[in-house]
Amino acid sequence: MKRRFLAFILALGLLLPGCAGRNNDQVVYNADHSNCIYSDRCILITDLFSAELVDQQTGERRSFPLDAEGNASCSAGALFQRGREVYYLKTRHQTNSSGSIILSSIEELVAMDLQTLEERVIYRFSWEQNWFFGMLDLPPKDIEMSIVYTFFVHGGYFYFVSNLGLCRMSLLTGQYELYGADIPRQHAYDGQNLYYTDGYNRLLIQNLDTGKSHTVEEVVASNFVYTPQGVYYINILSENTLWHYDPATGKTEKISDLIGSSLDFDENSLYLHTDDGSFVRLSLSGEELARAEIPGSVVVPYQGDFLYQMDNTLDENGNWVSQLYQIRKSDLTKTLMS
Repeated sequence: MKRRFLAFILALGLLLPGCAGRNNDQVVYNADHSNCIYSDRCILITDLFSAELVDQQTGERRSFPLDAEGNASCSAGALFQRGREVYYLKTRHQTNSSGSIILSSIEELVAMDLQTLEERVIYRFSWEQNWFFGMLDLPPKDIEMSIVYTFFVHGGYFYFVSNLGLCRMSLLTGQYELYGADIPRQHAYDGQNLYYTDGYNRLLIQNLDTGKSHTVEEVVASNFVYTPQGVYYINILSENTLWHYDPATGKTEKISDLIGSSLDFDENSLYLHTDDGSFVRLSLSGEELARAEIPGSVVVPYQGDFLYQMDNTLDENGNWVSQLYQIRKSDLTKTLMS
């Protein structure tokens, strides 16, 4: 009973008006680019194979989560930031005495303060005991749970994308439902609205409180990002060139003739992988600022002077070895971090 009551208080702490300042912080979330969190103290970077916390002052690199050596791991590529907190999914494995066999696993939704690095557990769930984020120990109903790929937190709900579509779970009751079938993994969230593309690559914007949505017929995108300056997208209707859409005015505008395959951004710039293999930094108005040959995925923090790239290889013993590279934003030069 004490555990249930404590979990209930934690959830109320997330939702009560007294915590409204945290919920009112501007949110700029893009699911395809939710693998990096930047703060004055640290940078948190994840990929499919590893996660690292880099100290901004000392350059020290630490495995993440911070208790990773204690049979804990972080869900790959799924981070969500609101204010000074980062949310992530942590898995704790309980093993036999030799550590060779996993006996059970406990999943946790955790919020960590980016300045103090203190954690608070919002929910726990266990596959073996058949309860999901079991604040009230309620069993799953109607939907068989599946892998959580990406997620964000809005109002009293935990929204997550699985192989079933977009689901949401009540932070108070633990009950969850299929919110939208066949929602692509490419989606964004601004603190109020969900942005995503439909089966025809048209942009849809849905208010999560009212449920009302509208289709932006003019925006047909192979790739897009939501930013505080609006939506930037690779326009299928214009030979995959770079365009901008302003949700406030409904205006669309071409900003570059470059043909792109993927797109990213920070507070001052856009980053475009072009069809000829180049990696290009542009101003928000479309002016080319720098160009380099950088194959592979690049992690783009919203703030700071550097981009990052992880290179994971297998050593002779079959273990993954991760190397982290810094890419200077100003000229896109790449160096290996020690």
